[in-house]
Amino acid sequence: MTKQIIFIFALFCSIQTWANSQPEQEDTVRYTSHYVATEQIQPVYLDGVVLPVRGSGNWFVSIAGGTTAFLGTPLGCEDVFGRMKPSYSLAVGKWFTPSVGARINYSGLQFKDAQLSTQDYHHIHADLLWNVLGHRYSRQEQVRWSLAPFAGVGLLHHVANGHNPFAISYGVQGQYRISQRVSAMLELSGTTTFQDFDGYGKPNRLGDKMLSLSAGFIFHLGKVGWKRAVDATPYIRQNEWLTDYVNILSEENNHYKSRFDRDKRTLIELKKILEIEGLLDMYKHLFEDRDSSIINCGYPRNNYSGLNSLRARLKNRKWDGVSPFGRIESISDSDCLVSENRNILAADTTILMYTDNQCIGSPVYFFFALNSDRLTDASQMLNLDELARVAKKHNLCVRVTGAADSSTGTAAINDSLSVLRSGIIAAELEQRGIPADRIVKAGKGGIADYLPIEANRHTKVELYFSKTTKTGD
Repeated sequence: MTKQIIFIFALFCSIQTWANSQPEQEDTVRYTSHYVATEQIQPVYLDGVVLPVRGSGNWFVSIAGGTTAFLGTPLGCEDVFGRMKPSYSLAVGKWFTPSVGARINYSGLQFKDAQLSTQDYHHIHADLLWNVLGHRYSRQEQVRWSLAPFAGVGLLHHVANGHNPFAISYGVQGQYRISQRVSAMLELSGTTTFQDFDGYGKPNRLGDKMLSLSAGFIFHLGKVGWKRAVDATPYIRQNEWLTDYVNILSEENNHYKSRFDRDKRTLIELKKILEIEGLLDMYKHLFEDRDSSIINCGYPRNNYSGLNSLRARLKNRKWDGVSPFGRIESISDSDCLVSENRNILAADTTILMYTDNQCIGSPVYFFFALNSDRLTDASQMLNLDELARVAKKHNLCVRVTGAADSSTGTAAINDSLSVLRSGIIAAELEQRGIPADRIVKAGKGGIADYLPIEANRHTKVELYFSKTTKTGD
């Protein structure tokens, strides 16, 4: 006996110590996050690597005018200056990197052939450009000068004789950036094609040439410019460290969870021992306010009383806070959304929200077999017990509406069935203590409001307030 007394005394001391060590639970659950102070990473840039500000940017168009000299084979009796004729060019292109770009160029107007006759021509070609000063963008944001040799291929067209020979284009272009959108350009270019382009010379042999000198403007479109590429290595290392830290926290959480579960089981066993020894009533205060929050769920319980009140006011703007049952009621903790009394239905706590003749909650449907007043499932009758309880408790009226399936049977049969089905349910409600004068019966006949078709074979039951019932209360 002495050993039992000592054991029970030690048990009480342990429980009291645990109870004093537990923090008081608050009304609202609060989440405390772990904040990890990490150093802010300063960007480190890759040496000599730049990227466009936007992938679809750095487009340009150019317009230029100048002079062209044709040097054919045979040459003819005239020097270069005597062969000069005016020309112009239009181009559209894109810089893929500060050093590499491409363009489509059109040029043309007039030239002098081997007989020194003035002829018209057109020249279209695609060129690849290489900016030899593009590396300067990796050291500075704004670069004004560029020098871009180019080479490409295209077609020449002789308007008079109709020749369209293959041609090779080449040259060098210099630019000066006036503003972010406009640059001045000077270009020296050459074109080589077959000897018979002008109608004189051997076919299928290269020999005819055109030299051009032009000046104009370049207009930059879209997002313009370049940015240095950031080294992602420090960010990858930080992400790996954070991933490891998350794994550590997860392990700690699992550890504390297992400890909590173990302590919970211990308390349950200790409570059983006190109950067996007949001492639970004496020391039940040690378990108060902890059975529901700790043993059952282990988390603080939210108090939704304010939320219930807000919902009631929003549902019925004219409600002055006075209960229609003749007394002032406040929605307490026992009637909150998360109720400790599992025997109280949520419908009982929200009835204050509804006005005259408005259905309280959702209607309850009872479904019948085809062309009969027999329920498809007899277990549906259980709903009538709860409907009758709520109606009697709050002095509610009941609206019973029968219906049939319009896709089968005649109109007369469906009218009769709907009335019969509503009468069956109304009779069951009367047997459960609801006065007949508080039951309104109706028959809708055949309907086709629901899918599947079988859903139209039903009786709908609705609970509602009426001015008569409220006055009578």
